[in-house]
Amino acid sequence: MEKAEILLEIKKAEDTAKKIIADAEENYKKHLVELDIEMEKLLEKKKGEIDILIEKELRTEIDRISMEKQRAISEGVREIEKVREQALEKKEEAINFIFEKFMRYVDELQRKND
Repeated sequence: MEKAEILLEIKKAEDTAKKIIADAEENYKKHLVELDIEMEKLLEKKKGEIDILIEKELRTEIDRISMEKQRAISEGVREIEKVREQALEKKEEAINFIFEKFMRYVDELQRKND
């Protein structure tokens, strides 16, 4: 083989190597872009799943708090009713007590006047 042929073969091999390297770099960049897109899709999907989980937990907590609030209100209403009933009972007692005192006073006035 002559020197010129050898140099030509080396030149062809270098060109082929450069093409292989350029193709590999292009494929690498293409795959990076595809991976970025895939990663973004995956992140969005996971974000959506997390948002759904958060919403579910929030709804559960809101329901629990609402039930607890309703229970506390019911309990408070029962307590208020008890206090009201006790107050009404004491009101009757107080009225009777005042009435008895008044009647004694009236009786005493009548006895003094007789």
